[in-house]
Amino acid sequence: MPRVSVVIPNLNGEHLLPMALDTLRTQTFADFETIVVDNGSRDGSLKLLKEKYHDVRIVPLDRNYGFAYPVNRGIEASKGEFVCLLNNDIELDPRWMEELLGALEKNPDAGSAGPKLMRYHERERINVLGIRVNRDGHVEIVGAGEHDRGQYNEERFVFGVNAGASMYRRAMFDDVGLFDEVFFASFEDVDLAFRAQLAGYKALYVPRAVGYHMVGATIKKKRYRPTYLNNRNSTLFFWKNMPGELIRKNFGGIMGRRAGAFLTRVLKNFWKLRTLYYLRGTVAGYLRMPHVMKERRQIQKARRVSPEYIESILDRDFL
Repeated sequence: MPRVSVVIPNLNGEHLLPMALDTLRTQTFADFETIVVDNGSRDGSLKLLKEKYHDVRIVPLDRNYGFAYPVNRGIEASKGEFVCLLNNDIELDPRWMEELLGALEKNPDAGSAGPKLMRYHERERINVLGIRVNRDGHVEIVGAGEHDRGQYNEERFVFGVNAGASMYRRAMFDDVGLFDEVFFASFEDVDLAFRAQLAGYKALYVPRAVGYHMVGATIKKKRYRPTYLNNRNSTLFFWKNMPGELIRKNFGGIMGRRAGAFLTRVLKNFWKLRTLYYLRGTVAGYLRMPHVMKERRQIQKARRVSPEYIESILDRDFL
């Protein structure tokens, strides 16, 4: 049985898969399996895998199910004690897996570990180091766009890791559950990170694990779809997970920021097509409140940390 499982979701990624799979073959840690979950690709992805990557297990799906659903099917099919999620448009440093695994082994209270993920075409610029969540529900990407001058070379705790090239402890999935498939794509990793923190699992940023991301390479069509999903899912993750004590304490700031963002978007940019998708996402988010409230009751009932602890890790890049 492999120690680590790597799950790669794929949609028409014939031109991208060789980069991700070939850099997996260069890893200094070798005790792993690779699973590609194919979202109904219409290009030559499946043919490529069958002809050139005989060591890869394929989980074929009949259509595009986004990110959360295929990743969950891959996790369910995997056998490793640790599970890596890897986008098909990421090139890996040979020590990526070894460094992530070593960090989790040294920190048994951590449920996930993420790399220093750089931009593929601007290799000195940071793509993402981790996820920051603010008390008003606003989510930020730690380090995004900054030049790497060695300022982030220390291993640190973060609120959560980006699902693009990170490693998770299977025991954490068994405890808090997999990705919420209602999210489809976008913010599902933020939602999981919040559930993990509520259950007492920490998240690590591991600078010695490095990857290079072709930002946007997997998004070719449906230009405004991300606007819809981001706005909808940011609503879902917040109301699912934020402890009630903190919502009440910061209610004025929460509603003020949300109302301000809404009015700015609608009144200032009402003529833009993107605004229509923003509004649709807002409505869709609140229409999902029955799902949110059902999940919320279970999540908050199972919470193992205090609201004070959660408050202490909000509004911070590193913990």
